[in-house]
Amino acid sequence: MVRAVVTGAAGFLGGALTHALRRQGADVVALDVRRAPGVVQADISRPGDWERALDGAELVIHAAAVGTGGVAELTPVRPGRAGAPLRVPGAEVRRVTLGGTAALLDAAARAGVARFLHLSCVDVLPLVAPRGSERAEAGLVGGPLVDETAPVGLTGDARADALAAAEQAVGSAAAHGLGATVMRIGDAYGPRAGRWTLWPVLLMRAGRFVLVDGGRGVLSPVHVDDVVAAVTAVAAADRAAVAGEVLHVTGGEQVSAAEFFGYYSRMLDLPSPRSVPGRLVEAVDAWDRVRALGAGRLATPRSSAPAGAGPESEALELAGTAAVAAPPGVAPPTSVPGRPAGALVRDLGARLVAGVDPRARVDLGALGLRELTRDAGFSISRIGRLAGWSPVVSLADGMNRTESWLRERGLLGVQEPSRRG
Repeated sequence: MVRAVVTGAAGFLGGALTHALRRQGADVVALDVRRAPGVVQADISRPGDWERALDGAELVIHAAAVGTGGVAELTPVRPGRAGAPLRVPGAEVRRVTLGGTAALLDAAARAGVARFLHLSCVDVLPLVAPRGSERAEAGLVGGPLVDETAPVGLTGDARADALAAAEQAVGSAAAHGLGATVMRIGDAYGPRAGRWTLWPVLLMRAGRFVLVDGGRGVLSPVHVDDVVAAVTAVAAADRAAVAGEVLHVTGGEQVSAAEFFGYYSRMLDLPSPRSVPGRLVEAVDAWDRVRALGAGRLATPRSSAPAGAGPESEALELAGTAAVAAPPGVAPPTSVPGRPAGALVRDLGARLVAGVDPRARVDLGALGLRELTRDAGFSISRIGRLAGWSPVVSLADGMNRTESWLRERGLLGVQEPSRRG
């Protein structure tokens, strides 16, 4: 019987992997900072008794994360009421994502763990074409795919940069003999997925979700069942073949954001979300940061700011080229050719002074511009070659499974009673 340790076991992917391993007969020690049935409460970013759980373990799957917009970070979503995901400070993201990974790697090395699978995210790659460029305008669905050799650089996003630093720590541990592998997960959706399922669905029901720049960004969705199968395949692969490797995990399909979110709007029997310019979303994010600063609780930004620019100056700069959405029945200000930037600034200021919070009408939930404006998809040929895995859940099939789960839980409306006879 395989003995495994899974971190983040109360979360979306960690929970799915824990259940799958237990169904396969593995002896799983499930760790998470949150309480949950069958889960041992532990903070892996701090020394503690949890380290003993690694003694005798053959496999460690590291799925713990914060600031990902998971179910634990959901906040109330109501029509006409401003809101946003629970904001996790950048220092906390770094403490858990980087510090927790380093502590777990050290404990795994001391315990002699044979295999260490680190779940990362494709967001570590800066795949955003300059706004207004021909590539950004056209989108590149069906275009060239980015493989694991692409350079990872600073993005300005605390979550993505912490994930990139954690990947480097895993690579260093692998170079020193730990059988560690980085698995970069694509846009994981399905039952219990916060970022790519629950947030969009709840925001669409409230009339607040929007498409950015017409929804032309390239997404790489992967159903949770395929993620579980991929991790299982890598865990069973030849250790020498996968140790020290970085492997992409997606569903093998690149689709536009408009196509992906269109599935949810059809499930809800709602029209497609309206489109807003990316600069408008940047302005709303900047206002969030100004408001947080004024309240003494500045949180992690979801859009990168120019080096040295403060949130107030960024908000004013962005307000000159973007409009804040107005409440129902009031037309929002729009960018008019030849209109002075000062007029748009006044439009923005007037609405904020009037108490109109843009989050009541324009909200991406836990998603940010970087995820929704990518200009390329990701190659999965390496994981197929080294671990023999390939996705089996098409987007259409995965969305059917997701719809069934959402409907069972009343998130799409009242389920139609079964008919007999």
